[in-house]
Amino acid sequence: MSSTNDPDDKFKSTFSSSYYNYNAYASDRPVYNPQLVDYILNYHLLVPGNKTKTAIDVATGSGIFARMINKRFERVIATDLSAKMLKVAKQASDGGAHIEYIESPAEEMNFIDSHSVDVITVATGAHWFDSGKFLTEARRVLVPNGTLAIFSYNGHSEFVGAPEECSRIFREFTLDITSGYWGKGRQILDRMYSHYNALVRTSGDWGTEFKDVSFGIYPPSAQYYVGTRFTILDGPIVVNHKLTWKSFENYVRTWSGVTNYNKAHPDRPDITDILIARLMKTAGVTDMNAPLDIKWGQSVLLCRA
Repeated sequence: MSSTNDPDDKFKSTFSSSYYNYNAYASDRPVYNPQLVDYILNYHLLVPGNKTKTAIDVATGSGIFARMINKRFERVIATDLSAKMLKVAKQASDGGAHIEYIESPAEEMNFIDSHSVDVITVATGAHWFDSGKFLTEARRVLVPNGTLAIFSYNGHSEFVGAPEECSRIFREFTLDITSGYWGKGRQILDRMYSHYNALVRTSGDWGTEFKDVSFGIYPPSAQYYVGTRFTILDGPIVVNHKLTWKSFENYVRTWSGVTNYNKAHPDRPDITDILIARLMKTAGVTDMNAPLDIKWGQSVLLCRA
């Protein structure tokens, strides 16, 4: 979700607007793989003395990942720039008790003391940040050897058991047809956070480079969208969400780029309807409730302060 002090106006207006469907964002986005929590904590606890007292889920959106880590830390704080998103997060009933929801940009967590946070997580939101300022703030609030975990899924996904043309249609939709309707941070997401993988390995306003950097991607074809110094994950650690064609349609409708496109062209047919019809025709499917197997493009970056 959104969290920046000076965000791209198009993105900010979308997630703060009256026309955006916040409840659909909460209900129709893919759920993160429960194994991801263990993956992050196993990395964090490799350092003797590391604790699980305080975690911050930055750009929490509807609080999906904050609720997943809620019982694994003594204190969980979830921040977002959008008050409307936080309102939806607070209404969730699946494990959100005791989470502290705070409206705040990622780059200015003034409510947190320096060197007081054990783990920072960012679930498919870091592409909207001022990356340098965020890393500087992350370094400030993390305890020595504290963990920064940045992860995502994106449009570089493969339609399993369907013609390859389906994957090409989907990439065309995300990278070409709707490309002008996203915030500028979308390019960082399309590169699967390779941007952050490079930054944390260098010195900057945040001080020296971060330590023990690990950057994993999946599936193997994702390597064509990233830079250097990566590993191929053993499986879909970030997202392994099962869909039907209907739930996939609902998910696409939550995209800010799709919302902006339809708002800009009210005289045209709904862009999601066109995409789904084209994909289903290519796949030879007519039942919206038929299962859809997608191999999600995904990445996870771990490093220590």
